[in-house]
Amino acid sequence: MATALPSIIMITAGVAFYVFAICWNTHRPQHSGSGEGALTVHQLIAHVEAERRQRERTGRHRLREPEPPPSTPDAPPPLELQHRILKALRHL
Repeated sequence: MATALPSIIMITAGVAFYVFAICWNTHRPQHSGSGEGALTVHQLIAHVEAERRQRERTGRHRLREPEPPPSTPDAPPPLELQHRILKALRHL
């Protein structure tokens, strides 16, 4: 009986450790679903990469002003363009 006692203690301890590990793992909080409008990891990585690329840009192209958005076909041309056209037509 004295020789079997260490084996029984080891088996009991192993089973107790296994049961404790299973119960402890299931009660830990898990990641829940993100709410509406939350960013995913891939979106965050893409955002960081875009910022990094923009910071790396140097030289003359970075100094240019952004081009204005194209005008819609129904919108009249800007007044400056109208004045230049009228001035050119007067000289004809």
